[in-house]
Amino acid sequence: MNIRKILGYALGPIGSAAFGILSLPLISWYYPAEDIGRIVLLQTISALTILILGLGLDQAYIREYYASEDKAALFKSFSLSPFVLSIVGGLLILLWNPSWPSEIIFDLNNTKLGILFLVFLLTTLFIRFFSLILRMQEKAIAFSLSQLTPKFLILVLVLLFILIGLPTHTTSLVFAYTSAQILTVAVLIYQTRTDLAAAIRSPWSAKLHKIGLQYGLPLAFGNLAYWGLTSIDRFVLKEMASLEQLGIYSMAVSFGAVALIFQSVFSTIWAPLVFKWVEDNTNLDKIGGITLSMTALISAMVCFIGIFSPVVTWILPGKYASVQFILLSCMMFPLFYTLTEVTGIGLNVVKKTWLITAVNIAAFLLNFGLLYWLVPLLGARGAAMASATSFWVFMLIKTELSSRMWQKLPCRKIYTHTALCLILCLGYTYFGNAGNYYIFALIWLAGLIALTVKYKTPLSSALSVVKGRLNKKHSTQ
Repeated sequence: MNIRKILGYALGPIGSAAFGILSLPLISWYYPAEDIGRIVLLQTISALTILILGLGLDQAYIREYYASEDKAALFKSFSLSPFVLSIVGGLLILLWNPSWPSEIIFDLNNTKLGILFLVFLLTTLFIRFFSLILRMQEKAIAFSLSQLTPKFLILVLVLLFILIGLPTHTTSLVFAYTSAQILTVAVLIYQTRTDLAAAIRSPWSAKLHKIGLQYGLPLAFGNLAYWGLTSIDRFVLKEMASLEQLGIYSMAVSFGAVALIFQSVFSTIWAPLVFKWVEDNTNLDKIGGITLSMTALISAMVCFIGIFSPVVTWILPGKYASVQFILLSCMMFPLFYTLTEVTGIGLNVVKKTWLITAVNIAAFLLNFGLLYWLVPLLGARGAAMASATSFWVFMLIKTELSSRMWQKLPCRKIYTHTALCLILCLGYTYFGNAGNYYIFALIWLAGLIALTVKYKTPLSSALSVVKGRLNKKHSTQ
């Protein structure tokens, strides 16, 4: 994969984060926090839909794609059952009680919302499978555009609704999001029309379907645990606090998506690079240094984000003032996860993937327990603190297992640096206010200077390794 393709794939998460940062603050000025909370629940349930109704067959499609001679038959054999399950399930709900999804998720007895909810879930599944065709064909720009299109359309439609004076309530907001999904499906159908036509003509293979389930279902179970780890906070906030607190928390998480850009781009590069080193038995001695450099980089990012956290108050209404203090803890998830991609890679190298599932489950249980304790007391602040702590433990366990089962890492330094980051973030989230911000800012500034001085050389070396690898790949294309 050359630099151009990496940048092409990076366009999706970068653009999605950018549109998310633009759209949610805009929505916050016109829609109540409760509606933002409802939208986040809708998106969270849609991710769960892919895991449950997808049966892990989307992951199986990726795994078997290059080995398959008949790609059209492969797509049909892996996508048909999720499509049928989702359509039949949606129709049964419509026949039974079309308002039921709205009642249990939105706390609103509204038939229109229930129907829109089901359509949104269905289109999410279609978008996932159709976009995989572009992904596996290495059409990087087209794949990224499939991620960007719904985000862009949401922004356009919300602006349009505001300009023409439509009521700013839950139904109009969900309608905008669902319409964006439908239009995205239409675009994807056009982009993949040749492949879809071939899939329709191809035979469905029970043998391929069985192979897909054997591979995909265990992964789906593990991913379900990870979904619980990253998403259970939304539901606990809804049930034990309020939709308003969920809206405030979701706004902080949306700004935290900036860190997801870093995580997504890095993940695209790192895993293939390490597996290549393992195959060639080269550069493995550099892993420890890179992990330490990545730890320093993430610590520096925490300090930098903390210093500039008041910026969010400039673009949000006054009711979201607490986002400034919640934001940093919400960024711990993508930042600690990125670090775990480096420190925990050993579990993938030695093929102990069942341990990854076990760690996901353990972190999920911890997160649920912390949420159950902190959310009733602190609302959105408690949810952010629980999530940050759980992902630190997630990182610690994976790092320790990787270090013991593959190669030794500078664990003490990793744990010390990240623990200090966690403590500062939790302190800022719990104690932070406009009056004491400057105390925290001075601490972060001192930390940023110390990290820059101490890790300047190893960080430069680590970046040179990755840059050299990318340049090598680019020259061989």
